[in-house]
Amino acid sequence: MHLRTLIPPLLAGLATASPLLHRAASSTAEAQLLLIAPLSASCTSAPFPAECATASSAAPFLISAMDAYAIRSAPEIAALLSLIAFETGDFRYDRNHYPGRAGQGTRNMQLGAWNLEYARSIPELAPKVLAITGGTAAEGLSDEQLNEVRDLVLDDRFSWKSAAWFYVTKCGDVRDEVQAGGQTGFEAYMQYVGVQTTPDRLEYWRRAKEALGVA
Repeated sequence: MHLRTLIPPLLAGLATASPLLHRAASSTAEAQLLLIAPLSASCTSAPFPAECATASSAAPFLISAMDAYAIRSAPEIAALLSLIAFETGDFRYDRNHYPGRAGQGTRNMQLGAWNLEYARSIPELAPKVLAITGGTAAEGLSDEQLNEVRDLVLDDRFSWKSAAWFYVTKCGDVRDEVQAGGQTGFEAYMQYVGVQTTPDRLEYWRRAKEALGVA
């Protein structure tokens, strides 16, 4: 198996994969992630150890995330992985500490309004969201409520999938551009995310493309 192991078709379906295949896929994905996010080799010096994940621990969740949202093209996966690695400081954070924006978190550091929508989309979490918010929109929630909703999706089962959820549900208009693999497509994706395509973001993206063999 080559570096494209994060692309679900090469796994013949994670749901039916053997334990050996799971281990092989995760091992190769770990090598990819270390190229993209070098600091994810260890959590020893992480500022918030409880939030930190190594490439080894992140790999299975990211494989599952791409599989769950049927994201199968290498350029798309590279774009998503670069965003996740950049936003989390090489997987060392899962919530916004600087400046500490209420409700912001997950592994793509989604804003509170998106975390509210994401949590509501998950059947297991929807009743809990309703109990916290009473059905109120994000702009009507207190900081405490926004943080409570965010905390629901910080579970690893959901937090690693948030970038894929956002991409599939909010960025449909630019998927063809992103699949083409060029900088124009990546910049279009960043516009949907709501951030500028800065040199440091581009560096993460270039490393991700290299890791996944995207020309």
